[in-house]
Amino acid sequence: MRLPSIAAVLLASISGPVFAALPPQFQNAKDLDAMVAFIKQHDRVAGELKSIDVQRRIVYYGDNCQAQFTRQVVEHPRGWVGPAAPLVYDHSNCPLEWPANH
Repeated sequence: MRLPSIAAVLLASISGPVFAALPPQFQNAKDLDAMVAFIKQHDRVAGELKSIDVQRRIVYYGDNCQAQFTRQVVEHPRGWVGPAAPLVYDHSNCPLEWPANH
């Protein structure tokens, strides 16, 4: 097999959908910024904050409360290369704010 043929076979084998991400340290920092901005918007979450799990995309607060984040759905053309979609709040198993009489 000639060298150009090998290159063509390799290129064809990897030419499916291409996904690229920022290096982990930059993507984690970007995700953390989104989670911290969310925390700052919700007094109860900020006041009862326990921890932030960037890998699982969960903010832990209160008594076993969790605010879960997911990637925003963004449509890109086939083969688009770029950073991961932004994190957005998905749901929580507890209220995000204290009751009015708190």
